[in-house]
Amino acid sequence: MKTEHILSNTAKPEKERHALSRLRQILSGPGLLRASIIRMNKRCGKPYCWCAKAKRHWHVSWCVGQSQEGKPRMKHIPAELLPEVKLWVGRYQEARKMLDEVSNENWKKIIRHTKQKR
Repeated sequence: MKTEHILSNTAKPEKERHALSRLRQILSGPGLLRASIIRMNKRCGKPYCWCAKAKRHWHVSWCVGQSQEGKPRMKHIPAELLPEVKLWVGRYQEARKMLDEVSNENWKKIIRHTKQKR
């Protein structure tokens, strides 16, 4: 039994072609991470450190957080990895945006097709 792909035979709109092209570029590159980068401020615990005197002197560290199977999890990121992890998170967010654009264009195809059938 042959399945007909009525909607996929039509020419893709410019917006969809662009989104698919960019999505391929993103996926062929290194690293994607579905997470948030979180800035943490805390005291080091040394009584003679500036951070013991005022909250504005607390030390800055970075963590990455995500939800896995409904449970939150966090992991400390060393300063030397921060730029790369930010890139991964940004690439994931851009890929998600491109997928949304492709989905919206396909939704429009369905709407147009159902209007033509009436």
